[in-house]
Amino acid sequence: MKLRVGVLLVAALIDPAALARAAGDSESPAEDGLVYVRAETREESHRASLAASGYGRWPSGWHFIGPFDLAASGGLATVYPPEQGIDLNGRYAGKSGEARWRKVSINPNIAFDLKRLAPGPDAVGYLYRTIEFDRPLSVRASLGTDDGIALWVNGEQIVQRDRQRGDSPDEVRAVLPLRAGKNEILLKLANREGDWSVYFNVVPPSRLLARLERRLDDDFPLAGEAQHYRMLTLPVPEDRQIEVGGLAFRPDGSLLVGTRRGEIWQIAQPTADDLDAIEFRPLARGLHEILGLAVDGADVLVGQRPEVTRLRDTDGDRLPDEFDCVCDHFGISGDYHEFLYGPVRGADGQLFITLNTSLAGGHRSKVAYRGWCLRVSPDDGRVTPWASGLRSPNGLAFDPAGRLFCTDNQGEWVPACKLQEMREGDFCGHVDSLRWRADRIGQPEDDPATRPEFVPPALWFPFFVCRSASEPVWDTTGGRFGPFTGQCFVGDVTNALLMRVYLEEVGGRQQGACFVFRRGFQCGVNRLAFAPDGSLLVGETNRGWGSIGGQEQGVQRLVYTGHAPFEIAEMRATSVGWDLKFTQPLRAETADEAKAYSIDSFTYHYWDTYGSPEIDRRKHAIEQVQIDADGQTVHLQVAGREARRVYFLRISGVNSTAGEQLMHREAWYTLNAIPEAQVP
Repeated sequence: MKLRVGVLLVAALIDPAALARAAGDSESPAEDGLVYVRAETREESHRASLAASGYGRWPSGWHFIGPFDLAASGGLATVYPPEQGIDLNGRYAGKSGEARWRKVSINPNIAFDLKRLAPGPDAVGYLYRTIEFDRPLSVRASLGTDDGIALWVNGEQIVQRDRQRGDSPDEVRAVLPLRAGKNEILLKLANREGDWSVYFNVVPPSRLLARLERRLDDDFPLAGEAQHYRMLTLPVPEDRQIEVGGLAFRPDGSLLVGTRRGEIWQIAQPTADDLDAIEFRPLARGLHEILGLAVDGADVLVGQRPEVTRLRDTDGDRLPDEFDCVCDHFGISGDYHEFLYGPVRGADGQLFITLNTSLAGGHRSKVAYRGWCLRVSPDDGRVTPWASGLRSPNGLAFDPAGRLFCTDNQGEWVPACKLQEMREGDFCGHVDSLRWRADRIGQPEDDPATRPEFVPPALWFPFFVCRSASEPVWDTTGGRFGPFTGQCFVGDVTNALLMRVYLEEVGGRQQGACFVFRRGFQCGVNRLAFAPDGSLLVGETNRGWGSIGGQEQGVQRLVYTGHAPFEIAEMRATSVGWDLKFTQPLRAETADEAKAYSIDSFTYHYWDTYGSPEIDRRKHAIEQVQIDADGQTVHLQVAGREARRVYFLRISGVNSTAGEQLMHREAWYTLNAIPEAQVP
């Protein structure tokens, strides 16, 4: 039967179980709480299944009463009339006069400002609602407010937390025991001073979402990017925040996950198709903001905020029992923005880390080596300053040829996110780090006359695609991840996506093109690691940096389906333009005319202002188009090119011989140097 979207939404708001019956075939609850509903489309099935499982969009309507006097009562434990029985017509003595119930609308994932209803400090307020189900459910909720919070479900107290803190949507995670029929939910909220916001959101368990995702993939054909690269979600522990700061595979195929909350987990069988085989095992906790880790034989090297640490298992129980400081020979002032990324290991065994600048004072290098890449001896912790001029280099990796790269994030002296090749002695742009350069001690770091030459990045990322570049990783899978072997993949935290990078050496340095590769991750893409089977593990986070996607944390897996996408595989610079190599043979009549291609270019300001617009934009004529004898390569001759510019390519109407359209039609090439003409 055909289902209308309007009918689905109304049913979800009123009665999730009724929606399941209306939508089509449904099943009994699985062990993880999923009630799967097979409707006409994937989107309708997703919506109906969540609703039938108790996680549809709950109605936004609540009732609020308050304020009552927190200061006079002495704390959250004092009982006020709403706890003695709900009478929505009741009127009571409040802090500033009569208190009565008022209707309010609270939307999920959005903070509601209670000060609009109850201004002033030292206040207590209550939120109340009812909701009906036709069967018992255990539903997980995420809730929070600035200070104290208590929760009752059907008169049973589930939460009591009385402490002063900033508002956070994940302050409390609770399981709501809901019965068949009418359920009453009461929240008690305290504010001592400052802001007073409240969050309430039902949050499907990770395992439920992962199982639903797989069922939908089985029942409905994958489309768009997903038909080439399937995205699978790993079920993470429900009582932990797996905000990923580090990923690394062990030789046995298990995956280590370091979190920004200072924990390390080991995932057994992370690539298993059976969700029940994927097991998270805690290895360590109490570390500080892990943003990198590496496997060194049986040991684990961890980059935490104040040091690089080696974790050893000396008694053979597969749990670390020794935590040794490898290196802390750099400054740390306590500024929250002083992150440490890495370590990564070079071919000679030496370790490399990168250090964020401080936030205070406009991203300053307040203490030694902030804004630097450092080489660290794993034996004695000795530090060698390697490259300077970094701002927020959230990603560090070696390519297959042993070249060291890092990403850096837009801000002062960094006009856009970038991928930077770093050689010893390089200055990468941010001037504040120069105060720690041995040959410049005592010199003003912002003096252009004495400033070292800025080494341009291998690649600039366009801002509207990449707003927060994260870890790069190279495809060494030999084709198991599709037709891009040897190329680089880079995550973006803000836009929750993956980019693909094609690099080549011109004039002794790396440069190249970037392409959008895969969108739709559940939140910010922060860390990447290729699995032994050739799939790509993606570690995610949202807190603090912010991202689209709706989730706060997690681990997902990207699997090549075997259906190669029709893409620009390579964009190689020539002395007169570019050679575009495609992943599939071209339909010649769609690809051999200049009108199918458009190229313009731009550059950036190099200044101490936060970021830069694209400036000096120019249009470039396509003077000649020629299809190579291989049928997959197009030679473009382009007018008016200059080095040190970014070239934006758009393609329209080009099809493969199989009739496929390009999956992604845009590319951005950073032209640092123009290749010399080849002599026949």
